[in-house]
Amino acid sequence: MMKVFLCVVAVLAMAHQMVEPTQAAFTCTDVDKCLVQCMPYLVGTATVPAPACCDGVKQIKAMATTTEDKRQACGCVKDAANKYQNIKEDAASGLPTKCGVPLSYPISKNIDCST
Repeated sequence: MMKVFLCVVAVLAMAHQMVEPTQAAFTCTDVDKCLVQCMPYLVGTATVPAPACCDGVKQIKAMATTTEDKRQACGCVKDAANKYQNIKEDAASGLPTKCGVPLSYPISKNIDCST
């Protein structure tokens, strides 16, 4: 009887893993770490983004491969942009282009990440 119970528990646990939506492979902290090197450019103390900044933008793009991942990354970027009041909106929105890394969403304080 105990073996049957353990088998049922094991099957239910596996089914739960298959049905539960997967978590994104990154967090907003990961996104923040990717963008930290961009701060001089984003606040206007540098005229061009540093190579490490552009590497961070590339990492964000590589992390967010599914639609849900892209929504999460968009939300993280939006949150980061809203944390710092001195970020220049035009620098933020133009960052992917400056780095040659097209994103499917703009970097903006006002973006609707659900679309």
